This record gives sequence, C-alpha cells and structure tokens, in this order.
Amino acid sequence: MIATVVGSYPRPKWFREYLKRIEGLQKDLDAEVDVEILKKAISEVIEKQREAGIDLMTDGQLIWHDFLATLATRIDGFVMDGLVRYFDNNLYYRKPIVKDRLRRKGDILWDFKLALEIERNVKPVLSCFTLAKLSKNEYYSNFEELLWDLGEIVKEEIRNLNVEFIQFDEPALLFASKGEIEIARDVFKEICKVNARTILMTYFRSAENIFPEVLDFGFDIIGLDFVEGFEANLKLAKEYGLEMINVGIVDARNTRMEDLNDLKAKLEKILEFAKEVYISPNAGLEFLPEVKAFEKMKLVSKLKEAFE
Repeated sequence: MIATVVGSYPRPKWFREYLKRIEGLQKDLDAEVDVEILKKAISEVIEKQREAGIDLMTDGQLIWHDFLATLATRIDGFVMDGLVRYFDNNLYYRKPIVKDRLRRKGDILWDFKLALEIERNVKPVLSCFTLAKLSKNEYYSNFEELLWDLGEIVKEEIRNLNVEFIQFDEPALLFASKGEIEIARDVFKEICKVNARTILMTYFRSAENIFPEVLDFGFDIIGLDFVEGFEANLKLAKEYGLEMINVGIVDARNTRMEDLNDLKAKLEKILEFAKEVYISPNAGLEFLPEVKAFEKMKLVSKLKEAFE
C-alpha cells in the first residue's frame, strides 16, 4: 500500500507573499519567477509530505494558479481567454483558446524538474483530454485532431522527464460522450506506451461514464473518487476487478477531519479485491489551509499504517 497525494498543495506563506510582489493583483502568468526561490519553496513542500508520511509525492504545483492555464501557456498555439467556472466548483479557470497548431516549445513541466533535483520519489501531473475538452477550438477541424496533437506533445514531455510514475488529471472524462471516450481511448493507449507507470485520476463524481471502456485505455493504475462517489465507485471497482487502484478517500475540499475508523471500514471493502492500492486525498489540497492540508496527509499516512 502506497500513501500519495493528488497534486497541488498550499503555498508556504512567505512564497505567497513573494508571488504577490512579482505577479501583481492580476496574477501575471508570464511573471518571471526566481528559480532558486521556487526551488526553496518546493523543497519545503516536499519536506512537509515526507514528514506527514507520504510515500509518493508531488512538487505541489506552487506556481500553478490555474491547472489548465499553466499547461496551455507553456504550449504554442494556445491563447488565454476569460474566466469560466470549473465544473460544479466555486473555482474558475482561464479558458484556453486553440488559435494555431499545438506545438511543444520546451519543457512544459520545467518547475517539476526542480523537484527531481531534491527528491526522486515524486510524480509529475499532466492533463490531455481535460485540457483539450475545456479549451475552445478555433483551429482544428475536429476534436479528434486536437486531442491527437496534444497527446503527442504530452508523450514527448513524458519521454523527457525520466520518472517512474506519471499522473493524468482527467475529470472531464466523466462528462464525455461515448464518441469522445473512444477517441480518448486510442490517444491514451498511445501515450501510455511510455517507459513510466501511468496513473489516471478522476474526481468530483462517480466514474460510471467511462466503464468499461477505461479498462482499455492503457493506464497502469486507475484513480477513483471515494469521497464524492463512494458507493458507485466501489461497485464499479469491484464489478470490474480493479486490482491496481488509487483510492481518493480523504476529502480534499473540506477542512473537517474524517474519522480514521470510518475510513478503515471503507478501505477494507476495497481491499477485498484490490491487490495494489494507492491511497490519497480525492483531489489536490491547494485550497485548504496549510495546517489542514498537512493533517489530511497525516490521515492518509495513518490509514496506510493501520493496514501494515
């Protein structure tokens, strides 16, 4: 059993103040961050994860004010539009617009590479389908062409990372049409040929929409939200015999701390069929107070220890 996190983590207070100074009130995505200052902040976040007992860590995505905008601004062909609500959350993202053919212009996850200089046991987080789906396409003749080009960019990025695990955050898959799921299947099967273990993370609801098709996507590990959709996702995982699964069981969007015994009872049901289990919060921890985010990670660690 592996204790892990999903991606984002609260920025240290001093680093938040630093970003305010260099980015201004409008959060300038092109503001030039001092690499050594960023590396210091990443080091602190990695140490927090290590202290909490997390086995497989992330870099915390500390300069990712907006998951999609950060990726889009690092890929040629995108321009940024205004703010749009992110699914059913009280969060907003800058809508990317595809204006030209998409091209990889350099390291997309250059900030993640700083984390690799500090700790090798970290996983990068990317998106392919969700980025394509939540963007406005003004260049490609259809969604399939857009997704294939983006998939090639993502695959090239992974080849240049040299990591053991790669995570894909793809909540938009849970809202996709059957035709879009078929396209995604073919694109992800190609991406997952890379020399790394691939993790698909879904959240915000049950994953009924993508089963059984997702079993043929090529991912090594499928992550399901066992906070928002426990009963439905438990039924799916059991019915289809998911032996390698990421269990998003600690609520990342609520400061209330769960009861450890309740979590144990839930996880026991999953362990009846799962053989390789990764336990985590159900989403990134960025929007929790730092002290609560740390407590949530400790809870993940304690849950793992309860089964050792």
